[in-house]
Amino acid sequence: MRRDGKTAPSDLQLKIVLHGTRPPLWRRLVLPSDASLGTLHDAIQVAFGWQGGHLHLFTDEFGRGYGEAARLTGIDLGFGHEVGDEDAIALGDVLAEEKARLRYVYDFGDDWEHGITLEKTLPRPVGAERAVRCVGGRRADVPAEDIGGVWGLAEVLEFLDTPGGAGDGPHGELVAELRAAGYDPAAFDRDGITARLARLTPDTVSGKAKPPTGDGAGRGGVRRLTAEDVALCTCGQCGVGGPVDAGVDGPAEDVPVLRPVTLAPREDLFAAVRGVPLFDAALRLAAWCREGRQVTAGRVLRPALARAAVEEVQLWKLAGDDSPYADAVARARALKSLRSAKDVAVLDDPWWLAVDGGLITVSGGRAWGGAATDFTGEGLLEFWAATMGDLLEEIGETGVLLDGWHGELGELTAEIADGLVGLLYDAPDDAWVNVDGLRAKAREVGENGPEFDLFQALFAASFQGLGEGLALLGAVEYEPGDGVDSAEENLRTLQNALVGQELGGGSGTSTAASDRSWDDQRGHRMRLTPLGRYGLRAYLMECGVPAPLLGEYAEADADALLQGLLGYSPEEMRREVEGWLAHRSATDAAVGLLDACVGDGCEAAAKRAVAQLVLADLDDPRALRVLRKAADSDAEGCRQVATATLGARLGAEADVDPARAEQSELWLLIDGLSILAGAQERQELTRGFLENWNTAPESLEQRVDELWRVEHPATAQVLAELGEGLRGVDKRLAKRMRTAANKAHSRR
Repeated sequence: MRRDGKTAPSDLQLKIVLHGTRPPLWRRLVLPSDASLGTLHDAIQVAFGWQGGHLHLFTDEFGRGYGEAARLTGIDLGFGHEVGDEDAIALGDVLAEEKARLRYVYDFGDDWEHGITLEKTLPRPVGAERAVRCVGGRRADVPAEDIGGVWGLAEVLEFLDTPGGAGDGPHGELVAELRAAGYDPAAFDRDGITARLARLTPDTVSGKAKPPTGDGAGRGGVRRLTAEDVALCTCGQCGVGGPVDAGVDGPAEDVPVLRPVTLAPREDLFAAVRGVPLFDAALRLAAWCREGRQVTAGRVLRPALARAAVEEVQLWKLAGDDSPYADAVARARALKSLRSAKDVAVLDDPWWLAVDGGLITVSGGRAWGGAATDFTGEGLLEFWAATMGDLLEEIGETGVLLDGWHGELGELTAEIADGLVGLLYDAPDDAWVNVDGLRAKAREVGENGPEFDLFQALFAASFQGLGEGLALLGAVEYEPGDGVDSAEENLRTLQNALVGQELGGGSGTSTAASDRSWDDQRGHRMRLTPLGRYGLRAYLMECGVPAPLLGEYAEADADALLQGLLGYSPEEMRREVEGWLAHRSATDAAVGLLDACVGDGCEAAAKRAVAQLVLADLDDPRALRVLRKAADSDAEGCRQVATATLGARLGAEADVDPARAEQSELWLLIDGLSILAGAQERQELTRGFLENWNTAPESLEQRVDELWRVEHPATAQVLAELGEGLRGVDKRLAKRMRTAANKAHSRR
């Protein structure tokens, strides 16, 4: 924005990810910053292949909603009394700075959820056309609507990849049509999308639009579909009362939140990319092509130039010890007989990395590159991360086995590799993931025999293939195990031994393959490098998997902090809280935490449980004054947390009546267990009681006559659930709990 208030002509580069798809389906679009959100809606419809027959809604990071005002008027979408008109607000007003995000949901029945991130603002040359264009993406358009959202899409693609898949099932006709049309889910048609986008005429929104008013739902807000929603939506699958997530942080259900991690400083990551041999070779090759080098019709260097590149750029250093290019004499002989640049692996890999990544441009029969210093900083790191993402996408779709392996074995290695990616990310920093340890765990639950041996061979092949591929990019340190046979050779031996046998036929160990001992050799192992952790996190985030960073809540408000800390380990919580407290005074911290304790429901109860842990460590006299004032307030939840926190302190610091403190502790006991009551299996509620020292059966025995008197809205429900759950633990106590529940019901 100009200082005079006038907007300079600019375009916004947006990355739009369809959440829940794996491998991820995404598009990178460029739109004028003064175009409306309505134009973005039209662009998304075109870019993903949607048909436009359903309702849609944008949500910004403040929980404010935007859509087709005429169709959404009067519908309670969780944003108060007003939904902004998407045609009256400019993209640049909603996405005002890099990394700003929007959420776009299409079809309130199938809930196709798109995460939109502003990657960068691009100055538009004077006189340049205002247009919408696609500059990147992955995967083909969604093949159809009304198929059950991302889960239905996954089923369709699975059926499509299975001969005779779907059959007469609900997706049978669609799968048959797609198969007949030659639909390739991995094919991304950027030219076709750009051609369709060219038909759009982006509108212009002048001035700063006023955002919609009303109480925002905030991040992760959830509402319920109304009868009006169902009447307006044409999907045919919406049901009154069905949930609609109004947040912007990606899918919250069925997606595990990974442990929070720390990332290396950006400068260290930049240097790490330059230190990856393959990327360093690609950069040096690009610099070598700075003045232009002749290429063939196949877009590779002419043979004479290929020979020169191997020597002058020292690409032979990429060769392994057993390669003819590793020895000077053998290299000279091999280069002399060279007939095509495609025959030289040490040239082929960095060449196509540079060409596909834009380091080298092929035009007019020549390859043009830039100086190595032209590729530094964020651009280089982004290029590296995209390359790693491409590798993981390919592995996730085809597995890790080489040519000659098809069908179920390839799919199994893809699933195993996908699980290994999660294990790698979840491992502590600098910790090795060892195939021996994983194999031992699998043996604990597996059976001996040919089927289990085949699984072990598949596991070893997946581990080796993933490790070697990531090591090539500098994402992991990989150490191969003992033995001369590759995992793939072992797998082929097992497969040959199993020819003629039916898998799943028991646990016999009669085959030579099953007699093979896996314990005689040290297995492979690998661990993430700091660069690999950065790239893997970027990939997971792109897939819609929450992957938090330690320290990301340092400047967030208390409400966001308490929600974010759920699921953190004690050590991770301590580090996050220390960073948060360092950015504010003790008074502000205490006030913010206590304000966040007010509210009803499981989410508020969970925040109160975390707030107690944070407030317990606030020793500043100013914070204690805030606690004493809150303990005398009428704010339910806030009062109990403050009173119990003071009651846990010793001596004069407490300054609270012990009886009041005891009442607050009991209230918070019911409050904490209400998170589980009715929301989980009854056994989970019981376990929650038994794993807490103050809710062990002997402690409950002393408190059961007090618990029913607790004036908490969930008292009766918690006691009833506990009474049922304790039947198999302590029948006498279970009966007393059910009696207490009846008393609580009568009191209400």
